[in-house]
Amino acid sequence: MTASYNDLKICNTKVNLLPYASELGDDWTPAETEGDCDSYATAKQWRLVHAYGFPETATRLATCFVEPSAAAEKRNRYHCVLLVDLDGKTYVLDNRYPLPMEWDFVPYEWHKIWSHDLNGWEWAQGADRSFG
Repeated sequence: MTASYNDLKICNTKVNLLPYASELGDDWTPAETEGDCDSYATAKQWRLVHAYGFPETATRLATCFVEPSAAAEKRNRYHCVLLVDLDGKTYVLDNRYPLPMEWDFVPYEWHKIWSHDLNGWEWAQGADRSFG
């Protein structure tokens, strides 16, 4: 199976159609019937790897801050998305946008990105390290 941008669009759209439900914490369980941003991101990752045949190493979870504001308000702006490497580009699959977008065009302040090599989170370039 050859991975394509169209696969990203279909996956992003299908998961984004699930009802949004805020959670008090992060449980990182893929959304099946509803979910929040981390549930959406993990559901997209699971579907791309298991249903569309994307290599797991081509997908990474990422956390970020949306809408710039004072540092004290960062916790209210924390968000999770899925990054997918395809054809030399990194795409962001996000429940806030209907289509996958190239990394360079997403107006977020990046915080942490999952590293398959480290099997853990690493700081994004220029990340605010004062926020856990």
